[in-house]
Amino acid sequence: MRLALQIQFDGTLYAGWQKQAQDMSVQQKLEEVFKYLCQEDFTITGCGRTDSGVHARYFICHLDVSMEQAERINTETLNRLLPADISVDSIWITPDEFHARFDANHRKYIYRIAYHKNPFNRIDHFNFRAAENLELIEQEELMSLLLELKDFKSFAKSNSGLEHFVCHLSECAWKKTEQGIDLHIAANRFVRGMVRLVVGTFLNLAQEKISLSEIKEAIASGLPIPKAWSVPANGLTLEEVGYPEEIRKIWERI
Repeated sequence: MRLALQIQFDGTLYAGWQKQAQDMSVQQKLEEVFKYLCQEDFTITGCGRTDSGVHARYFICHLDVSMEQAERINTETLNRLLPADISVDSIWITPDEFHARFDANHRKYIYRIAYHKNPFNRIDHFNFRAAENLELIEQEELMSLLLELKDFKSFAKSNSGLEHFVCHLSECAWKKTEQGIDLHIAANRFVRGMVRLVVGTFLNLAQEKISLSEIKEAIASGLPIPKAWSVPANGLTLEEVGYPEEIRKIWERI
């Protein structure tokens, strides 16, 4: 029986979702809890990878269990066993062929920037005072360029091991908040490190550390963006993961 879990996590103390050889990951922590609960090793597959320190308000993963094991699994029990920085919000029974990563067709991130230091938003905001004087919302040319772009090789971490860098963005917009300004960015998929490098490019462009022509030249050549800046991970949160309606409508909540 295949189960899909909707989870949230504060990524501050974790080396991302993906299991690591040395450091604790969200995947490893979940698998440890399931092993304790069912006395068996499990492999839990996530809807994607997140970098170390990145958060998720909505993350889907799947695993296979027996009928007997399924009787022990519920959100109340899992949340009692999990640490305070990970929660399981919903559980569904899905078809055996469902795949949390490969079936997902929509992902949305928000990168949050705070203009002033605030001890209450240090977990999920990048405190960057200089941003208060930057016209990020006015960077329409770069927003349009990204929305039309298909190959994001110039915005990928080096040695990412990907076969291709094609992504289709459906949203890329800055929105002002009470704390500062947020980048809302959505696509069918993202390459490794892409959102943090995109945010860094916006900030460098707004500070005139790089020109739009330099960005275009790098993209045309498939080279990294000059003066590439991967902004701090703590400002980034995965907000949405979507699946085709024909897949979601046959899930059965437990």
